[in-house]
Amino acid sequence: MSLPPQSLPMHRPRHDPLVTAVWEPQAAPSTPPSRASFWVGSILILLSFGIYPAYPLVSFLPISVWQKGGVGVVLAGASWAMFFAGSALVGKKGVTYLKRRLLSQRVAA
Repeated sequence: MSLPPQSLPMHRPRHDPLVTAVWEPQAAPSTPPSRASFWVGSILILLSFGIYPAYPLVSFLPISVWQKGGVGVVLAGASWAMFFAGSALVGKKGVTYLKRRLLSQRVAA
């Protein structure tokens, strides 16, 4: 019983776009987001959390149960869309800053 012949590895030239993408990773832009986009993003994130108190109010709307479910789904989608848009505007450093600022545990001395 003989082993099947092994093919030689295929070498691609360095100027091939598939190869250069592996050899030269794309760097993220070094400029931080502007101050205006930080504040707009922060407000969008905070407003996305402001939608949650509206969920119990949907049950009092004079519409059918199916329509109430649809309104709930739209509210949830709007909340997540605002959160993701705000996170994109704030940027990675801004999200880290907001987490540190909002979730910090303050100990009373």
